[in-house]
Amino acid sequence: MALRESLHSLIVFYEVARLGSFSKAAETLFISQPAVSKHIKGLEHQLGFVLIQRGKGEFKLTEEGKLLYKEAKRMANLIREAEDHIERLQKERQGFLKIGTSESYSKCLMPSLLSAFQSAHPLIKISLDVGHSEEIERSLTTYRNDLALIAVTKTSSRFVSIPFLKEELVLIVSPSHELARKERISIREIQRFPFIIRAKGSTTRRVLLEAFKRSGIRPSLLIEAGSSEFIKQWVSEGKGISIIVKRIVEEEVKRGLLRVIPIEERLTLQVALLYLKEERVNPVIQVFSRFVQEKRKEWVS
Repeated sequence: MALRESLHSLIVFYEVARLGSFSKAAETLFISQPAVSKHIKGLEHQLGFVLIQRGKGEFKLTEEGKLLYKEAKRMANLIREAEDHIERLQKERQGFLKIGTSESYSKCLMPSLLSAFQSAHPLIKISLDVGHSEEIERSLTTYRNDLALIAVTKTSSRFVSIPFLKEELVLIVSPSHELARKERISIREIQRFPFIIRAKGSTTRRVLLEAFKRSGIRPSLLIEAGSSEFIKQWVSEGKGISIIVKRIVEEEVKRGLLRVIPIEERLTLQVALLYLKEERVNPVIQVFSRFVQEKRKEWVS
């Protein structure tokens, strides 16, 4: 008897022994009762002993049948575990993820990160949602997004929060600005210059306002802007100064459009991957979460 047929017959025997019935085993396995009997007879013939004593109204495993049932049960459990594992792998390798992030990271961080992820997991499709940090964090609780990669301060107890990056905030000025010659600057020194700040909902804004309060200053706010691109443009034209994440002005600094000045009080932002605790069992979210944690070292500044 070929190996595949032997395994099939062993599974049939297991179901017959487990259910104590040829007819019930046939229903469970979606085969005919004569086919069940054929498998059992073939197995008995191959092994050289009777497995089931059957007669009118009688169904009883022989001692050999009892021993084989124990082994068949172990094999059935292994097959079930293998099927479950394969099913989990299939779910992990295909699916759809809705990811939210800030406008800044949608340009300087997510393209490389998502490109690497999709190279590793081509069957997982991704939708990228962009907004300010508070809005994106809120989108998780309304199930608009599955995950968020944003700067955070305090987060809801409903979230799993996985640290990803710690970003430095720096002062940016036009290369022609009078502060451009400074190597470092204190927060107190900026209060006499027109200042451009991020709009409400931004984590950068929250961190700055707290820093201003600690330093006891009230900067001359020129304008509130929802876009870091707008801020960079205005500052490069000499219309004001701002404090922004260092990473997102690297290109403008290289091109000589902006000058970066480190802040003595050293302000930082914690960037984290967030998702709802109830989504811990979601295999696709877990795949992305593991990927981000593996890639974290490559992105640490």
